[in-house]
Amino acid sequence: MPSHDLEDISHLAREVGPLPVVQRFFERLRVDELLHAYVPERKLGRQPALANSKTLAAMVANILTSREPLYAVPGWLGRRVVEHVGLREDQVSLMNDDRIGRALDRLYETDPASLMTALVVRAVKEFHIDLSQVHSDTTTVTFSGGYDGQKDKEQLQRPPLITFGHNKDHRPDLKQLVYLLAVSADGAVPVHYKLYDGNKSDDKTHIETWTTIREIAGRPDFTYVADSKLCTRENMGFIAGQGGVFVTVLPRSRQEDDAFRTYLQDHPIPWQEVRRDKGRDDDDDQPDRVYEACESLERSAEGYRVVWYRSSVKRAIDEKRRVDRIARAKTRIENLEQRTGAHRFRTLESAQKAAEQVLQEEGAQLWLQVRIREASVQDFKQVTRGRPGKDTKYRRIDIPLVLFEIEELSDAIRADAKCDGLFAMVTNHEQLSLKDLLAVYKYQPFLEKRNEQLKSVLAVAPMFLKKPERVAALLFLYFIAVLVFALIEREARQQMEQQGLDTIPLYPEQRPCKAPTCAGILQAFEGLRRNQLLDRTGAVLRTFFDPLSPVAKQLLKLLHVDGKAYGV
Repeated sequence: MPSHDLEDISHLAREVGPLPVVQRFFERLRVDELLHAYVPERKLGRQPALANSKTLAAMVANILTSREPLYAVPGWLGRRVVEHVGLREDQVSLMNDDRIGRALDRLYETDPASLMTALVVRAVKEFHIDLSQVHSDTTTVTFSGGYDGQKDKEQLQRPPLITFGHNKDHRPDLKQLVYLLAVSADGAVPVHYKLYDGNKSDDKTHIETWTTIREIAGRPDFTYVADSKLCTRENMGFIAGQGGVFVTVLPRSRQEDDAFRTYLQDHPIPWQEVRRDKGRDDDDDQPDRVYEACESLERSAEGYRVVWYRSSVKRAIDEKRRVDRIARAKTRIENLEQRTGAHRFRTLESAQKAAEQVLQEEGAQLWLQVRIREASVQDFKQVTRGRPGKDTKYRRIDIPLVLFEIEELSDAIRADAKCDGLFAMVTNHEQLSLKDLLAVYKYQPFLEKRNEQLKSVLAVAPMFLKKPERVAALLFLYFIAVLVFALIEREARQQMEQQGLDTIPLYPEQRPCKAPTCAGILQAFEGLRRNQLLDRTGAVLRTFFDPLSPVAKQLLKLLHVDGKAYGV
């Protein structure tokens, strides 16, 4: 390199970060190619300055690595090596919030369902994902704001309705959308996604979900697992009639549940242990988690198998919940006696009604009984005004009181305690053993984890968009992000297993990690920069990179990512 004066040399630093890792999985999924095919430009025959596919792919990369609002994406790009987002330097200035908004509009106007199917089929083929078992569940995406003026519910061609419903974020005061996700039991990789109106009931989604997954899998005999909303005659009958297999939870509202709990009171149950999970290694006092099972002799009303389980963890939780509810109800009812003055109860009927309301709110009406009785206390009131003295006269008055006598129904409590830890599964799979059936359902928390990552790691809310059409399109990009998120995680764990690695030093202070998450993997590359020395004309004199940590180098090998992007 020829010599230059120091004042003629400038330094340019751009962040590389985890973008090459993300881009590698984009290439394997053919994200840009599929977006280009399914989200064409509005004006055919004219080459746009920046294709919608490039804009949308950059948005997915942003969601995975930074999660900026639309107006901040240009600034985010300006600090990165944009070639790892599939862009050229001269295209960064084109990437403004208006262009992103128009690309989202175009994505909504196309057929996202076909694009989703193409992405999933590509993922299944490229990463050899096993679709023999699929789990389905919904969550809610919560929104702040009015979102008034949305299209009528009866209108067919409209975005999902942002409205009030059963909010799983415990925010009934805010509007929402219902976000359905189905994942494989092979790495919890998303294989289906659908957005519904905020007041959509879960039990109305399963037939459509199962039908879509059957088309992707190419066969109907995969095991479809979902929560108790699947347990309806219509849902189970449809899947069984199409040659499918389902596993679901028996709702407490079903007659079969009441019948078994009643039978349990006076009859011994031949429980058999089917699973025992050891406590944590760092906690010697934590007991093992034990599961016992018994298959019911009586089938469900539809003729399917019903298998009962008893969990030691759930047993302890049920007992604690009952004790807490009884204690809270007692405290609140005892506080009712303290009402005085204008707030005191005028009749026994009003006092009884208030006590019953407390029992209902605390869910303790089965275990407590409240009796109301009248009483009075004596008090003395000064007859004349003024300061009391030795000659002051008083008159005696009786103050009426309402007393609450609380009785614990010991028989009911003992009967309820016999049912602690119980839950039942319903399935049409006749060959599954009691142990294997439980193992199938125990994968459901991995799906719940994906929904949790959507809200925490990927920060789906708050969403700074006003148009429901753009909201729907952006949530589809979040599905792509969750898909890539899961594939990175699955690939790293599979490669660790194939290479005989029990752990990698991914945690702070190089502590070992047995099951790396995508968030932890991407964090290992956070902040890494490409540095360039430029002459006065802007020509690159020299390029050098921030050094990679040993675990980052190890991750590049595990994920088969070319190290040239990091200068190695």
